[in-house]
Amino acid sequence: MSCTVPSEVNNGEVWPRISVVTPSYRQAPFLETTILSVLGQCYPNLEYIIMDGGSDDGSVEIIQRYESQIAHWESARDKGQSDAINRGFARATGDILCWLNSDDFFLPGTLRTIGRLLAGSVGRAALLFGSCVYFREADGSARILRARAHSVETLRETDCIYQPSSFWTKTLWEVNGPLDEELHFGFDWDWYIRARRHCDFLMHEGILSAYRRHAAHKSGSGGKTRREEILRVVRRHGSEAQIRSYEYAEAKYPDFERRQRVNQMLRRWHVPYATQVSALLTPGLWQLPTGVSRETFRRATGMFSST
Repeated sequence: MSCTVPSEVNNGEVWPRISVVTPSYRQAPFLETTILSVLGQCYPNLEYIIMDGGSDDGSVEIIQRYESQIAHWESARDKGQSDAINRGFARATGDILCWLNSDDFFLPGTLRTIGRLLAGSVGRAALLFGSCVYFREADGSARILRARAHSVETLRETDCIYQPSSFWTKTLWEVNGPLDEELHFGFDWDWYIRARRHCDFLMHEGILSAYRRHAAHKSGSGGKTRREEILRVVRRHGSEAQIRSYEYAEAKYPDFERRQRVNQMLRRWHVPYATQVSALLTPGLWQLPTGVSRETFRRATGMFSST
């Protein structure tokens, strides 16, 4: 595909350069949709970088179809997603940065919206986040995840930012540093918490991206390893009360899973008050110990479960 706007100046507007990095590994069923959602923005000053981890599923052939419109791409073994993103940003020359995973996609007009909203923030630390469509590949169900204002304390307690709908200045990336490559599930949350020390985040209520949940989705298949990593982020940044709540949630996660399974079963059977009945059948969650906030415990189990 091609766009008809080759210049960085359009209708009298000067567009800041936006660098989009897509990390990918064996995501051929979704990769082309992601690529087209970026190139199809027809953003006048785009730098698109694709970092493939050495896929052998046809991903390279898909990338090659569009390589004339891609600033840089490579397909080679890496140390994981955070490593691929860091190396992509090391090449980036944009004023505004973001990454878009190869199973997600932008909604039309997203980059022009970001270019306008962040143009005045170029040269200083700034981050903008927006709303997101969340949908399940298996059954086609979808819902809107609305961007919401939050405090620093809340961000340390739960990831309030929908990653594919987040964009920041190159200045913020430089002062905040790269993603922690030791993390494989919580590196975005860890980075946001650190970034909040350098600037207040800007919220945009508009829907900017779509977040796809599918059978091979990484967050949904991380299990205990993912929960342990989330707990590691909380121990790094959270308060004593938050740490205590997450540790308790991890210890009680089998009970929480049981409650979810019972709830789903009762709903399939059309049992009235299924949620309340399933809660009665899981007494291990009735009484929280001293110092464990019910709200924090709810957020912890939500983080562990993934959306």
